[in-house]
Amino acid sequence: MLRAQFIFLLVLASPLITYAQLPTGTFLGVVKDASGAVVPGATLTARNLETGLTRTTVSGSDGEYRFAALPVGSYELRAEQTGFGPEVHSGLTLAVSQEAVINFALQVGTVQSTVSVTTEAPIVNTTSGSLGALVDEQEVADLPLNGRNYIDLTLMQPGINDSRTTGGTMQYSGTWFSSNGAPVRSNNYMLDGAILSSVGGVSTASVSGQSLGVEGIREYRVMTNSFSAEYGLLMGSQMMIVSKGGTNQFHGSLFEYVRNSALDARNFFDYTYLQGGQRIAQFQRNNFGASLGGPIQKEKTFFFATVEAVRERKGVPVLSTTLPATAKVNGGAGGVPVINSAVVPFLQFFPNPTPGLSNNQFAFTFIQPANEVYSQYRLDQAFSASDTAFFRYTVDNGNKTQVSAFPGFTDIGGTGNQYGTLSESHVFSTRVVNTGQLSYSRPNLKINPGYPDLITNPQYEFINGQAMGQISVSGLSTVGPDSTYPRQFKQDLYTFSDDVFFTQGKSAWKFGTLINHFRQYMQQSFDRGGVANFANISSFLLGQASSIVQPSSGSLTDKTFAFYTLGFYIQNDLKVRSNLTLNLGLRYEFQTDMIVRME
Repeated sequence: MLRAQFIFLLVLASPLITYAQLPTGTFLGVVKDASGAVVPGATLTARNLETGLTRTTVSGSDGEYRFAALPVGSYELRAEQTGFGPEVHSGLTLAVSQEAVINFALQVGTVQSTVSVTTEAPIVNTTSGSLGALVDEQEVADLPLNGRNYIDLTLMQPGINDSRTTGGTMQYSGTWFSSNGAPVRSNNYMLDGAILSSVGGVSTASVSGQSLGVEGIREYRVMTNSFSAEYGLLMGSQMMIVSKGGTNQFHGSLFEYVRNSALDARNFFDYTYLQGGQRIAQFQRNNFGASLGGPIQKEKTFFFATVEAVRERKGVPVLSTTLPATAKVNGGAGGVPVINSAVVPFLQFFPNPTPGLSNNQFAFTFIQPANEVYSQYRLDQAFSASDTAFFRYTVDNGNKTQVSAFPGFTDIGGTGNQYGTLSESHVFSTRVVNTGQLSYSRPNLKINPGYPDLITNPQYEFINGQAMGQISVSGLSTVGPDSTYPRQFKQDLYTFSDDVFFTQGKSAWKFGTLINHFRQYMQQSFDRGGVANFANISSFLLGQASSIVQPSSGSLTDKTFAFYTLGFYIQNDLKVRSNLTLNLGLRYEFQTDMIVRME
């Protein structure tokens, strides 16, 4: 599959903000004197107030300057030139994927006379056709989140619509959404510039349906339309998440959130006969964890770590149609004089109808367990003012058990997701900055059928060597273990990316590459133990199946897919005049042919 993308944006406005895919931001602007004349050769310094990182540059012949690929955070900008008093802008917060314009107006004076300006980086985007919104650190920390699922904050953004008709299964769990009507599978999740998607590629959730990690997220930006050339892979939306890092001060947290049925109101559909006579179904959720970050060596080496866990027990009401109790005996309601001896062992799996319910309905509540442990570790190192790096490792392990139509038959799912990123930024000169990244993503999902040990007995086999299959009787709920399990989806994704920022006169160039190597493993067991279909209760009791579905002899259930995606782009923000900027970009991206291996 080949895709080429050409982007041309014409902007008539003073440049304030544009966006980039890396988990960084940029300060830029122009240095002038009190009369409005440009000041070339001015020395500018950007200082991160959290880590002490400093970077210097010099304004060009047109007075313009640019600090590209700066880590997000709180900054102070300083400009100075011989014959002028220094000017300092403080109170600046640089957000992810932001290019904020901060202009200077130097006053004639000496180095002892400093002009201090307390301001905020502009947040109004007047120069780019890109649409999106920032979920900043304060929103992440302060807004209420049911289940601490940070993806729910995305649903507050313009153009985002929650998709309630999809998801909800263990394979495709989590919050699904559409961006401006695009397919729900076209959203790209990036943590520190590395792909974060789960196996299904539609969310960041584990098998339990939860997207933990709020404590380890600083902020994120969601781009929903009109992307620049540096964005690739998917075109629905792009989510750039920045993990928290350590600072010169120690910071930490310790928390626990508790929810239970004692604090819940009764749902309209919470019928007491489905709750074992209780007012509402049982529910208990404990979400607890801690975080700690700080300096190992001030202004040089920093760390941040967070661990979060969830223990949930949720009562799930189940209403099924079962076999009448009087049909389980010879000459009973099934109208069969003598029940087939091969069928008799299976009658025990059909519980008797619940007293008081009509139409042979059986009601019970399954206490559904779900557990998850999430942890994230980050180490930042400043080798020098021009050379910085960080390493982040994220682990998310979860499990969940779901019940089928009758007690005893369950599906047991587990995820073991790992994500790692190594990133290095180097300032070659005041005009050239390079950022390179290596990352590894390994989402892994397994779902196995859970069933009573006795059904592995040969008398319950539909197929030699396989545990009991499913029994489907018209008018009754299906009994038996799920026929599509065991199932496993695992992906090993190796990623290399490199981005170069180059400022030349009125042009701000950026070019780079994104190379992904995918190795996807899939195990699918369709009709593993066989499915016996019966037209009615009588035919079931007689053992006269209308059809039996089973895998073909020698069927291969394991598949491995291997392929690459390669993307290359070049972009130029050309400032023709003070109020006219051309945003030009070209991206070429393609996927190689898949290599498929069957096992």
